[in-house]
Amino acid sequence: MDKALWVVRDKITTKSAIDDLMADATTRGIHDVVVQVRGRGDAYYVSKLEPRSETLADDGFDPLAHVVRAGAAVGVRVHAWGNVFFVWSSPEGALPKSAEHLVRRHPDWLLRPGGVKYLDPVGGRDWEGIYIDPKNGEAREHTLTVFTDIVSRYRVEGFHYDYVRYPQVTYADSPEDGAAVTALVSEGAKRLRKARPGIVISAAVFPDPDIARERVLQRWPEWARTGLVDLLCPMAYRRDTAEVARVLGRARAAAPKTRMWGGLMAYAGERALLREQVRAAEHAGCEGAILFAYDPMQRDLLDVFAAA
Repeated sequence: MDKALWVVRDKITTKSAIDDLMADATTRGIHDVVVQVRGRGDAYYVSKLEPRSETLADDGFDPLAHVVRAGAAVGVRVHAWGNVFFVWSSPEGALPKSAEHLVRRHPDWLLRPGGVKYLDPVGGRDWEGIYIDPKNGEAREHTLTVFTDIVSRYRVEGFHYDYVRYPQVTYADSPEDGAAVTALVSEGAKRLRKARPGIVISAAVFPDPDIARERVLQRWPEWARTGLVDLLCPMAYRRDTAEVARVLGRARAAAPKTRMWGGLMAYAGERALLREQVRAAEHAGCEGAILFAYDPMQRDLLDVFAAA
């Protein structure tokens, strides 16, 4: 059974952190890492299209280049992870500092149902952050240009979509707006495969296909059926192992021919639970499991995950 790690952007800000990641993966026989390099409309690599992340020192260090080199040296496949429509959030409610950030350069691209002026157009505690409008063709074009630039210049194994959806159906004008999400995935398949033949296109998705379609307009079974993605990662983040098994079983039935890694949560201290859930993913028919998320402070969970 394949094992992979989601690696959030704050774990790749220094060379030593990346070297530790590769050591942690290889010593445990984990050969795929999905590394977040576009988190909030910014770059954890050298880019002329989007601003360097505010969390990186301005010293010229290129996290993605070092990840790719380090992975090649030890036999770890690197998948570049880009958040698609989700482009900004801040615990303080601040806007990006860079005038080049798309939130500041192109406020007309942002998702604002009904023309409201606020960046939180629906409101409420479940608001995640600022999204671009999937129906805005210029915004989609920019996003795909960014992703194609990454795979053209870095020797990555794959490209991984996250937040390839609406935040909630209430942000859309119509349930049919999901077609705009699929339009990006469809065009992305053409461009990324042309830029790097053989690339593995993957996506993190809501595991229940009905909930994905109805709540966030994410029609991933269609993407699988038409070959727009090569690998699906249903996010089965549940403490109840029976529920993990149920939703991964539904996902498997909805995309029976597409490679699938069951997405599991690394609950701190829950070694026995993680072991059970890896087995549940395997029994559901997943070819692999992917852990959210890599944390060098929780190596005990990495041990269990790799061995299960």
